[in-house]
Amino acid sequence: MTAFLCLEIARDIFREGDFGGYIEAGKLAWTHSHIYDAHRNTWPPFMSITAIPLHGLNSISFIGLRLVWLLGICITYWYIFKWVLRHFFQKKLVLKLKSKILREVALTNPLFLVPFLLNFRIFIEEVSNLQVNMSIMAICIVSLILTLKKQHLWAGLLLALVISTKVYPIILLPFLLFKKEFRTLAYTLFGLALTHLIVTMYFGAGSDSLYLEWYTKQVSNGLQCTHLNQSLWSLVCGLFSETSRFNNWYFNIFSFTVSHTKLITLSIIGIIGIWVAYVFYKYKDSKNALATQWLIVLSFIPIFSPLAWKCYFVFLVPVCILLYFKFQESHLKKWFIIPFLFITFTSELFIGNRWSDYSESIGIITLSSLIISLFATHFLHIQNEKISLPSTDSNSL
Repeated sequence: MTAFLCLEIARDIFREGDFGGYIEAGKLAWTHSHIYDAHRNTWPPFMSITAIPLHGLNSISFIGLRLVWLLGICITYWYIFKWVLRHFFQKKLVLKLKSKILREVALTNPLFLVPFLLNFRIFIEEVSNLQVNMSIMAICIVSLILTLKKQHLWAGLLLALVISTKVYPIILLPFLLFKKEFRTLAYTLFGLALTHLIVTMYFGAGSDSLYLEWYTKQVSNGLQCTHLNQSLWSLVCGLFSETSRFNNWYFNIFSFTVSHTKLITLSIIGIIGIWVAYVFYKYKDSKNALATQWLIVLSFIPIFSPLAWKCYFVFLVPVCILLYFKFQESHLKKWFIIPFLFITFTSELFIGNRWSDYSESIGIITLSSLIISLFATHFLHIQNEKISLPSTDSNSL
C-alpha cells in the first residue's frame, strides 16, 4: 500500500486535478477579474481570496506546491487516525510495523490497518484529485478539540473559516445549537461576519452580487443529477425525474420535476434529522457524547450536501475507526463493513470504468454511506454505554 501511495503521489505532482481550480480562482481574485468566469469555481467568494497564496506559490513551483499539498493530505490523514485512537480509546498510533506495547497501535495492527483499507479507495480519490476535503475535516476536528477545551473563540473562528471556503461544514451550526454550545456557535457567526467583511473590502461594492451569483448558480440552480454527484439530492433526482443519470441511462420511476425531487430530498433529510436529534438527545449524557456526535454529523456531510464527489466521503473515516474498534468482535460489524466493501470494490480498479459508473448511478456509494452513518448514530451510543475507559488528556492532534 505504501508503494502504491508513493506511485500515486509521484503521478499526481504533475497533474492539475481539482487543485488547479483553487489556483485559477486565486488568480482571478488576485487580478480582480470576475471570479466566476472560471467554470471550476463552485465555491463561496471567500475561497478565491484564500486561494491567492496558492496562485503565487504555483507560479514559483508547479511540482513543488503539489508535492507539499499531497504530503500534507497524507500527514493530515495520519493525525486524524492518531487523534481518534488517542481521544476515544487511549491508544497511541506509532510509525512502526509491529509493537508489543499494549497501548500502542502499529501499522500492521488491525485497529489501524482495517479502517485504513476500508477507506483506501476514498483516500486515493482525495489524493488523485488533489482535493481539500481532508484539510476541511481536520479543521472541523480541531474546532471540536478547542470546543472540548472551552476555547470557544478559536473553535468558532476556525469553523467560520472552513464554512466560508467550502460551505458544507455549515451542517455543524444547527448541531451546535442543539447541543447548546452557544459560545462556539456565536463565535462562528462572528467569524462568518468577518469573512464577509473581508470579501466586501477586497471585492468592493459588487461583493453581494458575487454571493448571489454563487448561490443561484451553484446552490439554487446548480444541482447535478448525474452519477458523478454522489449526494442524496442527486440520487433522488436521478431516480424520480426525467434526468439522465449516466450515458442516456434513465431510471424515471416517476416523472417529477427537479424542483419536486428537491422537496422529496428535503423531506428525507428532515426525517433523518429528526431521528438523529432524538438519538443524540437520548444519549446526551453518554461518555464522549459531544465528540462522538460531532464526528457522526461530519459523516453525513457527503450525503446531505447538494454536491458530493467521491472524495467527499473521507468524512466517513473517523466514524469508521470508532465502529471498527468498538465492534471488531461483534456480529454487528457486518452492517458497516459490508457497505465499506461495496464502496471499495465498485471502484474502476476492480470492475472497470463502465460498471463502476453504473454502480455509482444506482447509488451504491450514496446508500452505503447512509447505512454507515445511520448505523453509527444508533449503535455507537449504545456501545458507549457499555464501554468505560479511563479519562486522559487527549484533546490534541
